[in-house]
Amino acid sequence: MTTRLKNNISELYEIFGKYLANPNMEGTSADLNKNNELLFSKPLTELTQDDLSHFAGSSMTTWGNSNDYKHFLPRILDLTAEIKTPYEIWIVFDKLNYAGWNNWPQIEQDVIYEFMIALWESIINEESEISEWDFRDYFSTIAHFYPNFSDLLNIWSESESNASIKHLSELLVEEQTAIFDRRKISGFNDKTENAKEFISWILSDKILNKVQQKYFEFEKESFAEKISWAEQIIMAERKSTAHNITYN
Repeated sequence: MTTRLKNNISELYEIFGKYLANPNMEGTSADLNKNNELLFSKPLTELTQDDLSHFAGSSMTTWGNSNDYKHFLPRILDLTAEIKTPYEIWIVFDKLNYAGWNNWPQIEQDVIYEFMIALWESIINEESEISEWDFRDYFSTIAHFYPNFSDLLNIWSESESNASIKHLSELLVEEQTAIFDRRKISGFNDKTENAKEFISWILSDKILNKVQQKYFEFEKESFAEKISWAEQIIMAERKSTAHNITYN
């Protein structure tokens, strides 16, 4: 986790600390009392992904209200930053929309936008098995909910980490058909928004040159083969008459 993301998490706890959840939250579960007791059995910062999983998926629809949700939100996002999301990351972000977060005080909106971009900066450079496993879901979710897709691509372009080129190569190899033929970004909910910009970015001279450079830099690493495949995909797609792209 980057310093930027750590600082943002601290701000989330500070800004949302004024919201106190009701220990007797209303809900429809037959085990409501037991579930409420579990959530309040530990300090907020000690709740685990298992502790919060049910609430993260059910909050405001069948359990608690928006005020209760805002109390637990910093910990839910904290765990998401640790790649220990209490529920599907798409659901975690979609709950913000359900809560009408774009009508919240500006300081609360700003810290959540900062969380999204700081989370992206962190995950793109995170080199771990779990980040590789969950990368597609994190990417597609942030790409959908963060308002400026170009910001995400710029961060990816500027990153020189092993992880960023591994994530890109893996995504191109695994998602070639979805990206270039179906023109979508696959995830919890497949989306066509941003696909055109994403394709243009992938096929740009800058990204092709970067992939070629990184292959020679990491040619003795185990993932070099994937980088080579990614280069071949880019070259083939650039030659394809199906894509009328101006490379720059």
